[in-house]
Amino acid sequence: MLRTLNNLPKILLELPYKVRIGLTALCALLTLILYFMLSTTAVNLSNISVFAIPIAMAAWIFKRYGVLFCLGSFILVIFFYYVFILGGQYKEFDSFMSLTVGLGALLIVGLLISSLRDVIDLSEDAHMQIALIYEKQQQLNEIKDQFILNVNHELRTPLTAVYGYLELLRNYNGQLDAEMQSKFVENAMHSCEELQLLTNNILDTIQVANERSHLKLEDLYVADIVYEVITSLDPRRLQEHPIEIDIPEHLVVHAQDQYMRQILRNLLSNAFKYAPVDTPINIQASLYGQTVQKNHPSPEVCISVQDRGPGIPPEEIPRLFGQFVRLERDLSGKVRGTGLGLYVSKQLVEAMEGSIWAESNGISGEGSCFKFTLPCVTRVRVSPRQQDRFVPIENVHIVTHEVH
Repeated sequence: MLRTLNNLPKILLELPYKVRIGLTALCALLTLILYFMLSTTAVNLSNISVFAIPIAMAAWIFKRYGVLFCLGSFILVIFFYYVFILGGQYKEFDSFMSLTVGLGALLIVGLLISSLRDVIDLSEDAHMQIALIYEKQQQLNEIKDQFILNVNHELRTPLTAVYGYLELLRNYNGQLDAEMQSKFVENAMHSCEELQLLTNNILDTIQVANERSHLKLEDLYVADIVYEVITSLDPRRLQEHPIEIDIPEHLVVHAQDQYMRQILRNLLSNAFKYAPVDTPINIQASLYGQTVQKNHPSPEVCISVQDRGPGIPPEEIPRLFGQFVRLERDLSGKVRGTGLGLYVSKQLVEAMEGSIWAESNGISGEGSCFKFTLPCVTRVRVSPRQQDRFVPIENVHIVTHEVH
């Protein structure tokens, strides 16, 4: 019983708004009836004190506005009652002074209670803010711990491989034939490349937030950037996967060239990692959508990277672009990764006012398609395309488009 009475103020605040109004009005009505029963001929301070209960309730539930509305309503009702019912007895000095003192005391009580409610609200808000800050701090600590664990594991793997191959070359120097030595060196270099990609992703994760405010965008031919990325890839990757590039020569985007290359490298790295050997990888670009975005001067260009790997379970797609997120099948599989590549790509795309997403049915052989959009440039103000200067690459097929 005592616990219920102690929790009554809190219970009142949790009631629906209409219920609170109804309870306050009912309490005020009952109090008026009681007041008129006690004050049939005159007004005194003790009679006025019966209004303390509805005033306190209004002050607690509706704060200062409730106090003023409730007290004003009482004054109007009392005024009409003594004018029209009792024939103006309120004009007597003693009655008038009693009424004034009583109403003033009620006003002070109501304001004190409403101020108490303000203090309690501020205290609860402060507690909520502290709880949120604590929760965010806990999340940051968990992310930090997870980051350390992931980076520690992913750094050890290529470093162990490099160290192992170098140790073999040192211990068996002169005993290995040229082919075996070359293979060991290539494997060590491949591990160094993995280590470099990991380091770049970690640095990009830290730097992208700081560079957004002063990011310099320019007009870029999509085909040129894609071809530059292809020419910088490991030739062994190009031998394992035929690449088809289907990008109209006239497509130009407003973007940052370094960011765009990093996004493509991350998406192609994933495609090489998961797609079986000798399966094709398609890179396409086209105008996306008919609606002009409010912050884009023209429709967007959609760039996609399609592979023929095992695909991604649809239920896991919404988590793909989170920090340190990896597919469940990869946690115990042979495919390594930190879960940073797609997260970094998302940050880079959004920094250039674009969006990125993945499409997959999760069916092996159908693979997955990663797409991202960038603002399109309709009036070209860049130098002529440079693709004709690039040396043709084996196993890379470029689809040509005629511009009408």
